Order: sequence, then structure tokens, then C-alpha cells
Amino acid sequence: MDEVLARAHSPQNAIAKFEKKLSNNLCDFYAQATPMSKYPKSETFDGCFIFFGDVRFDSRLQNILRSLSKKYSRLLLLQTSEQDETFEFERCQVRSFAISSRVRGTVKFLKFYRLLLPEVFKVKAKFFCAEDVFSLPLAYQAARRRKARLYYDSRELFFALAQLAKKRIKQRFWAGVEAHCIRRAKVFTSGTRDADALVARYRIKRPEVIFNYPRYHAYRRNQALREKLDLPNNAVILLYQGIITEGRGIWKLLNMLTWLENRFVAVFIGDGDKLADLRQAIAAQNYQQRAFAIGRVPHAELLRLTASADIGFALIEPLSESYNLALPNKLFEYVMAGVPVVASDLPAMKEVVEAHHVGMVVSAHEEEKRIAECVLGLYENLEKYRSYCRKAREVFNWEAQEEQLLRFFS
Repeated sequence: MDEVLARAHSPQNAIAKFEKKLSNNLCDFYAQATPMSKYPKSETFDGCFIFFGDVRFDSRLQNILRSLSKKYSRLLLLQTSEQDETFEFERCQVRSFAISSRVRGTVKFLKFYRLLLPEVFKVKAKFFCAEDVFSLPLAYQAARRRKARLYYDSRELFFALAQLAKKRIKQRFWAGVEAHCIRRAKVFTSGTRDADALVARYRIKRPEVIFNYPRYHAYRRNQALREKLDLPNNAVILLYQGIITEGRGIWKLLNMLTWLENRFVAVFIGDGDKLADLRQAIAAQNYQQRAFAIGRVPHAELLRLTASADIGFALIEPLSESYNLALPNKLFEYVMAGVPVVASDLPAMKEVVEAHHVGMVVSAHEEEKRIAECVLGLYENLEKYRSYCRKAREVFNWEAQEEQLLRFFS
């Protein structure tokens, strides 16, 4: 493993050779790291999921586990969290391994593998499912050792991550990992364009498309955010929910307030590497009464807060192919909560918004003043767009594709 990491810092003219050998070296590390005999206590499950995250804050994985709990009586999820703990989610036993949110980068990944590697090798299951590329090497090796089926949730294009757009070595590293493992897996993804991109890159069987739809619920408007933030009843809440990072339009939403009346306020729900910067920017612009970054909340509470907003924002910027083809769950969560959206005119989002009239699209590079004008136009016809959202949620709900998921995991 030390040799692999050392190669990651080799000169530019050695990158191609490094990428070619990367996957085999990494997977050999897993295969040779610890013999199976060291883990005599084997536990048997129908399926084992591995996730570099926390299911309590991830709607997609929650929906997958709820659905598969109807088919399988004994599931296991190995994941990261803020503390070591074990709990039940539906028919799934969840084991969390503590990695502090202050730990980032390579150190975080190495700790993830050090903690989960022995746990994964204890498990005997009919299938292993990697919920992201970071979990894929673990699931890949476990499935090989147990001669089990391997599933891979390519929930975004991990070979073209926006966060790694300026970190070529790291991007090649994860692309190499994915290239090595993906051909053995049954792959599913969250959008038709993502499926096309994976086929074009890896020449694999077309992945199953399982969209990021939320579970159906006829949400009614409420005052949850106004009460939580002590806002007046006439406040117009502009909401962003999701990862607080570059390329998500958070700065456009904040700066756009300059062009709107004081009763328009921005609320940011989520965590990420730019959360501290966002809070500093709010303070620097004296927007403490107009902009609120409240951090992440468990998904069980999220949509109740969403339903109290007036307009939702999905201003994703095309920093990478993954972002350019994005069809994020926040778009469908807004719709489910009856909240019209302002979305980027990227192809997948534009198709949904315009076909179902659930909001307006603007250029991802549009100036804040023009976006503010779009917001005012949407606000003037808010009831009309809310009615379109209520109609669209009859289509964009998890239950509409649950049978497809159950067949895929059969």
C-alpha cells in the first residue's frame, strides 16, 4: 500500500503507467492484508452494504434499505459516523465506525479502510453492495472471497468528480479503482445520462437506473423554518439543501439577496467543506438576519423543513461531467414538498423542470441580478407552480420504482 501511495506523487510523465497498475496494486493490498483465518467468527447475512457516510443523512440509501427489507430479513450496513454505535434500520443492522468530521483527505480514507477491513472480512453474505466508489474495493474483495454477488451504486460519476477537478492524481486514482472493480459488479445509477456515460467509458452492460426519488408523502405547507429561525410570517424563504461546497450555487444564492427586498431570506441546510466559509461570508455581509446556514439535519426531519420554504435552489455549475449530468435528489425533494425550484439549465435538470413545469431554469453562469429577477417572476406565480409540484410528485416518488429495485436485487 505504501508503494501505491508513493506512486501517487510520481512525476507527470509517470501518471499513465501509475494509473494502469494502480487498481491491481490496491486490490492486491486488500487480498493480502489479512488472511481469512484471522477472522474465525463469521457472521451470515442476506446482504452487506458498505457506505462511506451515514445512512441517517442519506435518503437514497434509506430508501434502498427500506425496500430490500421487504425481500430480505437479515441485512447489514457498515458505515462511518461521528461515533461508534450499532442500531437497527428496518431489517438492517447498522454498524457505525467513528471518524471525526475534522479528519479529511487521504487520512480519512485510510482510517475508513483500517476500521472496516476486518469487519467486512468477518461477514458472509449472498451479496455485497458498495454505496460509493470509496467503498467499492472493500465490497469487491469481500465478494471475491465469499464468491458472492457484487452490486455497485454509482450514484454519481466518480471518474469525473467536481471536487477533484483540480486534483488530477487523486481523480485518476479513484477512476482506476472503479475501472478495475466495475466489470465484476451489477451496477445501478441515478440517471439515464450517467448510465450512458458509464457504458461509454467502461464498455459495460448498461447500468440499471434507480432515480433519487423521495418516498411519497403529501406534505402540507408549514411554519417549521420560520419558527426555528424566528422569522416573520411574511418572510420569503429561499432554500438550498445539500452539500455545502463549490459548484452548488451557494454563493449565487447568498449574493443574490442584494437584489431582493429584506423579507427574502436564504436558508442553507447541509454540511460540507465550505460551511465555515459560508458562515463567515454571511457575517462579513451583515446578513445575519437574512441568511442562515444551519448545518445538516437527519433526513427524517428534512422534508418537513423543506415544506416550509417558498422556493428551492439547485444551481449546480458544470465544473465536471458529473455535475453537468447531475439529477440531484434535492430537485425531487423540493417537488415532493410542494416547493417550486430555480435550477440550472443543465440537461437532466432542465428536462425535468420544463417538462413538468415545477419551476424555472437559468444559466449556471447567470448573474445574480438576473437570477433575482427569475425569483421574483416565480414568486408572483407561486401557487400555480406549487400545483404543478403536487401533480409531479405523483410521478417522482420512490414507490413508483420500488419493484424495479427488487427485481434488480433478485
